[in-house]
Amino acid sequence: MFSTKESFYDGKGYKRRPGESFYDYKGYKRRPGDSFYDSKGYLCRSGGTFYDYKGYQRRPGQTFYDGKGYKRSA
Repeated sequence: MFSTKESFYDGKGYKRRPGESFYDYKGYKRRPGDSFYDSKGYLCRSGGTFYDYKGYQRRPGQTFYDGKGYKRSA
């Protein structure tokens, strides 16, 4: 849900820098390493699989679609 390599849009559509706190898809503020809610509403542990903005299941390190649908590097 967040990138350590490039800027990304979080679950509320705010632009974030790598390592910065972000909002998950339920609107909770999170820090990298925290558990978070993915786009399907599942609570995900950091380092586990999650569903991105477009509903694709992703693993840590895979590219993903951010909160505005842009493809990002993990």
